[in-house]
Amino acid sequence: QVNEEISVKHLPSTEPDPHVVRVGWSLDSCSTQLGEEPFSYGYGGTGKKSTNCKFENYGETFAENDVIACLVDFECGEEVEMSFMKNGKWLGVAYRVRKELLGGRALFPHVLVKNCAIEFNFGQREDTYFSVPPGFTFIQHLPVAERVRGTLGPKSKAECEILMMVGLPAAGKTTWAVKHAAANPSKKYNILGTNAIMDKMRVMGLRRQRNYAGRWDVLIQQATQCLNRLIQIAARKKRNYILDQVGWQGRPHPG
Repeated sequence: QVNEEISVKHLPSTEPDPHVVRVGWSLDSCSTQLGEEPFSYGYGGTGKKSTNCKFENYGETFAENDVIACLVDFECGEEVEMSFMKNGKWLGVAYRVRKELLGGRALFPHVLVKNCAIEFNFGQREDTYFSVPPGFTFIQHLPVAERVRGTLGPKSKAECEILMMVGLPAAGKTTWAVKHAAANPSKKYNILGTNAIMDKMRVMGLRRQRNYAGRWDVLIQQATQCLNRLIQIAARKKRNYILDQVGWQGRPHPG
């Protein structure tokens, strides 16, 4: 039975809905979008839990200065139970997953944030924010032999892979990129392109495109701005990328 604590702090922003925090657990093979695919289990500040893009009411809302404890119980028969605590108050079981479905794969702590600073306690603090329930142990206190290491990324820029898709629109570049990334999970490819960005523009699991009828140009502009910023960040990171964007002429790209 393992535990971790997460403290939330908001960062300044001028957006109408600036702050998002979602905490929970995912398999190592899952994407960064916590709670939006199978085997990814999240609990958000809106008081919703989500897995595979299915959002349901759970617990309470939480915000700045709240402390959320994420609990996983592997000792309850044929199931794994995931639950959460807010400021020391247990909120009940959020998820029950049959162990046979996990197939022996490890669950990793996962946090999704927007305009927030997060402080973690995996057991390194001398004092916990709140008391730990009986029977639970902080991850850092588990023997190394009982832990599972996540996939290691490239050690240097020289080991990084950058694949650039070339072809006419609707030629199947995005389909190939998604399949190639799924077929090579150890590479943990980051797909960079406006299509990939817009697919992640979701509200409660629904694609934001549905809410942009008649304002498609606004959506494209926002996605393009995000892409340009991601490319700047990508150039400084040691990761593997697939550039899936039509018309790269004149645009900077990781090198």
